Amino acid sequence: MKDKLNFKLLNLLIIISIICLLYFIRGLWIGIVVNIFKILSPFLLAFALAYVIYPLVKKLIDAGSPKWLAILAVCILGIGSILIIILLTVPLLYEQILLFISNISVLLSDLSSKYEINLGGLQSSLTDFSTNIISSLGNSISNGAISVVNASFGVMSTAIVVIAAAIYFLIDMDKVRNEVKKYFHERNRRTEAYLDKLDEELTKYIGGMGLNILIQGIEYTLAFLIIGHPNYLILGILSGVSAIIPWFGGFLVAVISLLVSSVISTKLFLLTVIICIICPILDGNVIGPKVYGKTNSLHPLLVIFAVSAGGIIAGFWGIVLSLPVAIAIKTTYNFYQKDIYKKMKNIKNKGV
Repeated sequence: MKDKLNFKLLNLLIIISIICLLYFIRGLWIGIVVNIFKILSPFLLAFALAYVIYPLVKKLIDAGSPKWLAILAVCILGIGSILIIILLTVPLLYEQILLFISNISVLLSDLSSKYEINLGGLQSSLTDFSTNIISSLGNSISNGAISVVNASFGVMSTAIVVIAAAIYFLIDMDKVRNEVKKYFHERNRRTEAYLDKLDEELTKYIGGMGLNILIQGIEYTLAFLIIGHPNYLILGILSGVSAIIPWFGGFLVAVISLLVSSVISTKLFLLTVIICIICPILDGNVIGPKVYGKTNSLHPLLVIFAVSAGGIIAGFWGIVLSLPVAIAIKTTYNFYQKDIYKKMKNIKNKGV
């Protein structure tokens, strides 16, 4: 009994020593982990991109298209769409950003005069920024041309690596999925069924999210254009992007649109209020359920909790990934719910 006790104490001392050692050399291993993540992050992003695109490629293959043609078509469609959107929207978006800053500056001036709030510093900064944005941009580029070129080269090289790796992942995606399925089929069919269910739910969410971003962006752009809002394009784009951040993103866009319209005219403000009431109701009760389906439905409190927790833990990317993680946790719980209750009951019976 004494030897056994000493053995346990020895193990405890070894564990404490390892923890202390890891703590004292935390700078070294944290740096190593960070560098490893930097190296792997483009490939992780590429795999995630391939996973997102794969259902569309599979549909084309199932329709009779050769794999190479399906992958080529999806790549050309994706890259081409991004380039067209950039070429068509950037000039107009640039003009609307300047107008947006000008409107915010007018709003601050109006608030300062009506309520005697000292916002002169912020107003002056916005005015200077909107007036000198072109010259500032030109000076930044001319003074730091090498830095701009280096940064652009870094972004472009990373993008090329991600796209190339994503294409290779797409080519081998069938093989990867089949190997994973085969591995669990031979060892644990329960886990295989769980992974199939998780894959189904995440695929449905990703497809629904992409479609919802597109629909919501077009919906709000047209709605704000119809009522004559001067910043219809930037608000439409923000509304589409805000679909990634449920509740909070839509609320932020509504506040921005109302603030800007309030300094233009009472009529535009009232029309904007109507848009901010009708569109979220339409999104939440008609478009959302149709796009996502009932299986991805999450309770509003769970959505708010997931988004808040994701933001606290990992900032912006935590917010973006909060819903997929929440869906994965919910799917896992629902799938293993009976197993969990059964094990808890067995533990309770053994305790009695």
